[in-house]
Amino acid sequence: MNARRRTTTSPQLPGRVYPKYGSYHWVRPDKKWIKLCRIEEGEARMLERLAEEKRRFAPALGKGNMPLILGDYMGKHAATYADSFRKEWLRRGKDAQSYFRDWDVMLVDASAVEDFLTVNWPDKLPTQNAMKAWLSKFFSWCVRKRFIRINPCREVSVKKPKARNVYMPHDAFVAIRDALMLSKPHPNTGKRSAVPTGPMMQCFVDLCYLTMQRSTEIRNLRWSVDPTNPYGCSWIDEKAGVIHFVPSKTEDSSGEMVDWPITPEISTVLQRARLLEPAFGQTYVIRDKRGHPKTDQACRDAWEGAMERVGLADAPYTIKDVRAKAMTDAKRLGYEIDQLQIAGAHTDASTTRGYIKSRDVPVSQVRLALPKVGNGTG
Repeated sequence: MNARRRTTTSPQLPGRVYPKYGSYHWVRPDKKWIKLCRIEEGEARMLERLAEEKRRFAPALGKGNMPLILGDYMGKHAATYADSFRKEWLRRGKDAQSYFRDWDVMLVDASAVEDFLTVNWPDKLPTQNAMKAWLSKFFSWCVRKRFIRINPCREVSVKKPKARNVYMPHDAFVAIRDALMLSKPHPNTGKRSAVPTGPMMQCFVDLCYLTMQRSTEIRNLRWSVDPTNPYGCSWIDEKAGVIHFVPSKTEDSSGEMVDWPITPEISTVLQRARLLEPAFGQTYVIRDKRGHPKTDQACRDAWEGAMERVGLADAPYTIKDVRAKAMTDAKRLGYEIDQLQIAGAHTDASTTRGYIKSRDVPVSQVRLALPKVGNGTG
């Protein structure tokens, strides 16, 4: 939406403020329309909200043109990312906007990019890699738009993070799963109360394990297909007796999909989830009290809270380790790599082997005894 220049001067309204649809709107310098308040709330409220929005925008805007160009880039490309990743993608862009707020895009060199990564995330190699990839795409776009001639990320080298090799033992998994249901003991009575979100979170963890899918796919799993986008979401097909999983991580690349049979164990979990509130107007299997899909942060908070309640706050177990545990457990039960590759929706068997190899430590069969003198072995 483009702001139209006023043909007559209005002393009642500040610059870049327009009445539209019964509300006052401010058109920010990055051309985004911000609703301030309803017109009937009055001019004083409008001026108060305008000051709030200007203060909020000023730190991100800074002195250079980099934040404005980043905002233009995000506005044009955010819609190309899946709903499950879009917020995270935008958050990364805002981190770049804040850091480079006083920079002009043509002055950003490899040294500046390296400083951005190492100053903000000195001990987080996965985040450094993710942010470098984000900036590299942005600067490639800048090259095509002729803002710059060379992508400064080309000369930046980031160490590859070590492969994660954490295996969650059965006792830890069961303890954390059970702790999702109960709070900390009361300091006076020692009694533990029920956690309202516990039953839904248990369904979430159970489905992550039983289907071996990424937590994102379980959080966004729907009860039925989206008629507007039948191939863009994971959904339950009770008639066929399967769950159609569309992995969000690869939907724009390999597009690898998998149909997972609804086993009796999975069916039991789905029945538990269906009975939880809100029970009407359900779209998502794992949902909050308003019926929206559980956020990644909400699931992490619940998991980490349960770990703390069972004395595992310092243990290296994350929700993502549930998938690795399930695949490793299946391998130990005798399932072959090709079967697990299909189950995990991996395009390459080497990915599946890497998932399991680092967690399934082999046991040596060699047995030795101390040598004895005079036995002929020297």
